[in-house]
Amino acid sequence: MGFSFGHRGRSVSAKLAGTGGTMNRVGVNVIGMKELDNFMAQFPRQLNNPKNLTRIFRENSKPLINKIKSNLSGMKFNNGFKSGSKQLENSVGFITTKASRRIGGGYVGLRAKGAFNNQFKSGFYGAWIEVGKDAQNPTYKWGPARPFIKPAYNETKRGLMANILIDARKVMLKESKKLAKFGTLGYS
Repeated sequence: MGFSFGHRGRSVSAKLAGTGGTMNRVGVNVIGMKELDNFMAQFPRQLNNPKNLTRIFRENSKPLINKIKSNLSGMKFNNGFKSGSKQLENSVGFITTKASRRIGGGYVGLRAKGAFNNQFKSGFYGAWIEVGKDAQNPTYKWGPARPFIKPAYNETKRGLMANILIDARKVMLKESKKLAKFGTLGYS
């Protein structure tokens, strides 16, 4: 579950986001950034790389992450206890995979691997809360859907698209300064 950020075709982006390209899964793809591609084409090959694209999308996704966390902060779980809400809040973040790092992208979602791979930190159950009984699986018994990711995206998508070039300029200025300071051999 997540929202993919990337500048490649829908199928690759959807695959990275875990949506598999189908419309019946949770996820919205943000793709087709011609202006960003044109902006990045102005930089030398050393700066125009997937690592910097990932940095741009990570910076651009911060308002969406904050909105998802604010949607989760008031939710009640387990007969009124809010501990599940805090656990989901902490697991929201910008996630990259090996494949997404290769093309320069990632997605915003609930983390469930790595440091979040235990029952006290993981956000694995967030998908069940998002889709509820609407999931087409008889084992999901989580009650009615209480979406928190899709409404957050709908509220912030205009700002995300408007600020992509601003965030790109900020990240690339920082990376250009780093390249000027360390030279081509010290830059990674």
